[in-house]
Amino acid sequence: MTLRIPTPAFAGIRQLSTTSSRAAFKDLPNATRPSSASNLLSMDSPSPSASSTHDALASVLRKTDNKGWTSKRARAAAEKPSTKEELRNRDVSEKLSRLMPRFWRDGDVYAPADLNANEARKWRGKGNAPDKDVCDLLGVNPLDMYRNFSVIGDFITPFGRIKHSSETGLRPVNQRRMAKAIRRAIGLGIHPSVYRHPMILLRNKQT
Repeated sequence: MTLRIPTPAFAGIRQLSTTSSRAAFKDLPNATRPSSASNLLSMDSPSPSASSTHDALASVLRKTDNKGWTSKRARAAAEKPSTKEELRNRDVSEKLSRLMPRFWRDGDVYAPADLNANEARKWRGKGNAPDKDVCDLLGVNPLDMYRNFSVIGDFITPFGRIKHSSETGLRPVNQRRMAKAIRRAIGLGIHPSVYRHPMILLRNKQT
């Protein structure tokens, strides 16, 4: 029995290099020679281009998902005033309402001439005076209040003038007693005569 050696299919093709494959592999530099460990590690770590593409795609999707919610939250925060602003606006509206000489009610008929300054002077002081005597309600004697600068300051103007009974709402007897207490406080130097008390000014400044 004779063995036949198969002839290569490309026996007529000549090799371009005469160097053997093993010698050619040895001539390669170490930097370009791959190792099995580096191949295994490179399989687990993603390529830089793939990671950057993934991050860019994730950021685009995140912006797309949160675009509507972010705009809604920003619009709601811009439209909704803060609690401090609401309190400030309410305080300003209350102060302005106190300055109104006349309060209009439903069903009142008025002409443009009723809104001028001359007509407003007629209503100034009406409806602002208390209906009852404060001293009688509290059961205090106005002569005993000359040391209380907050009470004295409520019954005199910022320029030191005693308010009329139409503004204070006191009875004639209590009005005379309150005027006497005011003059006593000014005479003793407890209360200033031409401006408000410093403690009242400090309290108004803090508020």
